[in-house]
Amino acid sequence: MLLTTLTLCLMTAEPLQVRVLERERPVTVTLTSERLRCDADPLPSPAELTVGVGEKGVAVKGRTCTVVSSTGVTTVTTGDVTRRYPGAMEVSLEGGALRLINTVDVEAYLPSVVQAELSGGPPAALEAQAVVSRTFALTGRNRHARAGYHLCDLTHCQWYRGLEADAPAAAAAVKKTKGQVLLVGGIGLKPAFFHSSCGGHTSTSSDIFHEAGAGPAIADATKDGAACKGAPDFAWTWEADRVELAKAVGSKPEGDAFVPLARDKAGRVLEVSVFGKRMDGAEFGSRIGRAFGWQTLKSLKVTASEVENTVTFKGTGMGHGVGLCQHGTLALAAKGWDAKKLLLRYFPDCQVRQVEE
Repeated sequence: MLLTTLTLCLMTAEPLQVRVLERERPVTVTLTSERLRCDADPLPSPAELTVGVGEKGVAVKGRTCTVVSSTGVTTVTTGDVTRRYPGAMEVSLEGGALRLINTVDVEAYLPSVVQAELSGGPPAALEAQAVVSRTFALTGRNRHARAGYHLCDLTHCQWYRGLEADAPAAAAAVKKTKGQVLLVGGIGLKPAFFHSSCGGHTSTSSDIFHEAGAGPAIADATKDGAACKGAPDFAWTWEADRVELAKAVGSKPEGDAFVPLARDKAGRVLEVSVFGKRMDGAEFGSRIGRAFGWQTLKSLKVTASEVENTVTFKGTGMGHGVGLCQHGTLALAAKGWDAKKLLLRYFPDCQVRQVEE
């Protein structure tokens, strides 16, 4: 995607539409806001209102609304979860649960993301995360276009929890990098991804996600070894029962349990045969995640062996391995690297550009 400065400025200024609390699938929520509406009609404000699932829409105070909306800071409570969101909120009915869409300015959205994705790091690491997350958000407006919003608040997009009371360092990082994005060759805005630890080598977006993205595959090495070698999941082992593994991938437990057919330069499995069933590496990882838990097979930078019906996987790194290695970033920032140097390490094909609103 090649963009003029004017186009990029408009993209930066346009609010994001983020679906929130989807995992909770709420059937009732309590909203506290200065201004509330039932469709076009104002509701008593300021107010604390409980809205829920009705037969034909959102039920509130004996009425049925297609959309209950709020503007200004809105506090949302469902069950044990309470969060505050800036911007505007819309609550509608979807599949027997409430759908909440937070319309929020990009810069107001980012502190929560940086806090959730990389809290507790040196300022330079937080600033690098802010630039990557801003770039990801601006390029992610089509991730949920079919569903009518831009981003979700889960790891499929980026963790987002609204206004964070305990995130001054993240807010400072966003403020210091305001408007900064990664542009491939200084002109192209493409998705910039990040992950927990690369295990010593990153991968490309085209190999892992089959789409163009910022950043080539790099060897993330220092004179002391991999930059992320101090990550908790730098090296890991997981054991699976052969029969249960076959069930997870929809095969009979016959033949070799795990035979990599193709790997990228980093050693990540791109294609694999599992009990004779050929599949994409990402599909294998997804099936394992659904069957055994998403933190089980921590990366596809992995080998496997089998003894007495137990398949043992040994791997390095955590996550998909594309783009910014967060634990590598933390380690290098602790050594004094600034944000720009960190970004150019993981995205050497990019320039960091300031976009003025």
